[in-house]
Amino acid sequence: MRPTSIRLHLAIGIALAALQIALLLFHAQTMAGWLNAGATIGLLLLLLRTLALHRDRRHRLLEVLRAVQSAAEGATDIRLPATDDDEAGQVAAAVNLLMATVRERARIAQAERDLDQLMVRKTPNGLAVIDATGVVRRASPALGHLLGFTGDPVGERPAAVIPVPTFQYVCDEAARTREVSERPLALHGRELLIRALPSEDGAGVLGVVLDVTSMGTADRIRRDFVANVSHELRTPITAVVGYAEALEDERARIPEDLRPMVDAIGRNSERLRLLVEDVLSLSQIESRPADLVLEPARVASVVQTVLERFSAVAARRGVALSASGALDAEAWVNSFALEHALSNLVDNAIKYSPEGGRVDIEAAKLDDAVEIWVRDSGPGIDPIHHPRIFERFYRVDPGRSRTLGGTGLGLALVKHLCASMRAEVRLVSELGNGCRFGLRLPVGTAD
Repeated sequence: MRPTSIRLHLAIGIALAALQIALLLFHAQTMAGWLNAGATIGLLLLLLRTLALHRDRRHRLLEVLRAVQSAAEGATDIRLPATDDDEAGQVAAAVNLLMATVRERARIAQAERDLDQLMVRKTPNGLAVIDATGVVRRASPALGHLLGFTGDPVGERPAAVIPVPTFQYVCDEAARTREVSERPLALHGRELLIRALPSEDGAGVLGVVLDVTSMGTADRIRRDFVANVSHELRTPITAVVGYAEALEDERARIPEDLRPMVDAIGRNSERLRLLVEDVLSLSQIESRPADLVLEPARVASVVQTVLERFSAVAARRGVALSASGALDAEAWVNSFALEHALSNLVDNAIKYSPEGGRVDIEAAKLDDAVEIWVRDSGPGIDPIHHPRIFERFYRVDPGRSRTLGGTGLGLALVKHLCASMRAEVRLVSELGNGCRFGLRLPVGTAD
């Protein structure tokens, strides 16, 4: 029943009771009449009390309603007088408990927001949250400091306010591929690493700018040290290799029990020479200040050079070596770097293929790239090794690698050569089914 109806019924009851009392008092001549008048007066008092209780309960319910409306508008400092003697008091107590919970959660949320804002304001790294439409929603102060701009990027596309095209390029690439994208950049005397990470819900990316100047300096010192030591080792190693070859030429005059020693000297000195050469090559690649010069080149010419270089080696090992696919495709590459990278992959494929196996070089032309795949019939590589296979000196089977004469740097060289050409190298393999190493080469200038 609506509150208005309740009040109306109570008012009518009170009026009728008052009228009845007046009639009884006017006509009361006996004890029974006076008793009826007294009972009617009691009823009237009960009705008046009921009306007062109703008005009190309605008042408290209106307080609860106003409190809930205030809470809906954002107010949290709400406390109502509450008792357990009726439903209105119990509702008020429930509202108080709810608002206390809301206040506590708001306090915790605010503390977390303050910590997040502190991290964003104080981090030395540049941060930018970019939504699905490519507009910046949040940015840290360090972003402008590192990339050299003063405008506020929030609400704008990065290209509109950030005078560094590489930042927009990396963010767009991460948004398009839904994979982490990064590129190094030298700017205003700093060495920066620009990285973009796609959001988990697919609604945007997080752009990060890292100042890696100190790490770059330390890495250059390390590379210079390794290069200098390797260079100094070349002279004594060349002497050892030369003397080992001289001893091999005089093998007939060497006592039988000393010949295994001579073989070990020749084998290990040659392995050491190859290791030093690979270390020097890797140092030279890493020390380049910029990407290699790229130019359009047909895949066929590079593949043919590699085939001619390794055809005799493959024949001695009983491995068939062939090339097929879109060899007439043209890509933007550095021919020397591509030849070096492809040679390393073919050399490994021949070493790990059994006698009677095959090594195939396959080229494929895509819309935005040219891919060259080197397929072997070797034992394959367990997927647990894939994340580290391109690390320096990482070996899946150290014993077998040393037996085959590997240095552990071949795939690291391939990775760095591809990075210098703005290309990618990938591995597809599983145990027992051989390996497929793929080079993905750009078909444009990639400016």
